Amino acid sequence: MHKEVRNQFYKTLLVPVATIGCGKTTLSLALAKLFSFGHIQNDDISGGKKSSRFYRNIKREFKNRDVVIADRNNHMIELRKPLIEAVKKIFSNVRVVAVYWNHENRTPNEIIKITSERVMARGENHQNLTIENKGKMWKFLNDFERLDPYNNVDNQFDHIINLDIANDINTNLNIVINKLKPIIGIKNPSKEVIQKVLEEIKLYKPNVSVGSSISDSSIRKFKKRNAQYYGIDLSYNFQNFLTNFYKEHPNEDSGTFNVLVQNDRISASHHVTLIHSMDMRRKESLWKKYEKLCEGPTMQVKVFIDKIVFNSQIMALVVNKIDPPTIYSANKVAHVTVGTIHKSIKPVQSSKICESALFGIHEESDVRVINLEKELIVKGIVKAF
Repeated sequence: MHKEVRNQFYKTLLVPVATIGCGKTTLSLALAKLFSFGHIQNDDISGGKKSSRFYRNIKREFKNRDVVIADRNNHMIELRKPLIEAVKKIFSNVRVVAVYWNHENRTPNEIIKITSERVMARGENHQNLTIENKGKMWKFLNDFERLDPYNNVDNQFDHIINLDIANDINTNLNIVINKLKPIIGIKNPSKEVIQKVLEEIKLYKPNVSVGSSISDSSIRKFKKRNAQYYGIDLSYNFQNFLTNFYKEHPNEDSGTFNVLVQNDRISASHHVTLIHSMDMRRKESLWKKYEKLCEGPTMQVKVFIDKIVFNSQIMALVVNKIDPPTIYSANKVAHVTVGTIHKSIKPVQSSKICESALFGIHEESDVRVINLEKELIVKGIVKAF
């Protein structure tokens, strides 16, 4: 982000999106020590109305700090939504940055193995978990809702910093620092300073031990939420695919893709929308079909992609077919949105450029189409979002 744009914001909220054992508190403590960021830790708050007190503490911290870290897992949409809304209600020009531990690139068993070993290594320095309480880790992991910049909550993040759960703290800390540099103008500390801070953090002891930061009743309540849409969750790195594609086809127009990469506008997670809640009444039977399907065992499908469609603002991939064919989209053209060049451009616009490319329904004169020589086949699962 350029300096003149950066100066439009005078407060920045860093929001970890993680599960237990990812290293969010260690990272938060390190950032707070290195840059004097405010650090509000949810686990330090005991008693009732924790969320309200959490938001209140953040507001109070912003009186003395320009950057505050909202240190809790924020692993569910219902936790991210009121947090973002509470802060933006107080500050009209606050910048909200997600620090996202990507859960899509590893299996649940891999994640539990990595995170549980980390928790065991630090002993009892965690308010809400003992070594014997591994079941709680599974509960948080099962409740985890990936960050999706195309829903009405996560699209309020101004920036998303992606981290790998398996990375050590030093690696993830350096990634976050380098990503924050152009956003808020911080400078790289020396390796010696970083190492000293990480050594100091090893001595950190929590202030309070009060059980789970989210009650079981609250979790059950959150799980009963209504779906915003049903879709196919795709575990695939489309950015890598397109990078390799354009390397192999240097004569194809890669302008839009390059802008998406440079502006970090390609999501770490992708999906095919099957039906949105806005179409629930108009296509009630299809909505109920996917609603019932998602109540049962997870259904795996294959998605066949045969076209890249784009204009100067958005890029999408056209889904030629889905296997089994009983799974289909309410959209005229099933597709995967790769990204938009700016958050002001809504992902729903990808439907228009796909329809324009295939049927000429909309007057989108600058739409370009690239036919893939070989269909890309991607596996996914049908789920509620």
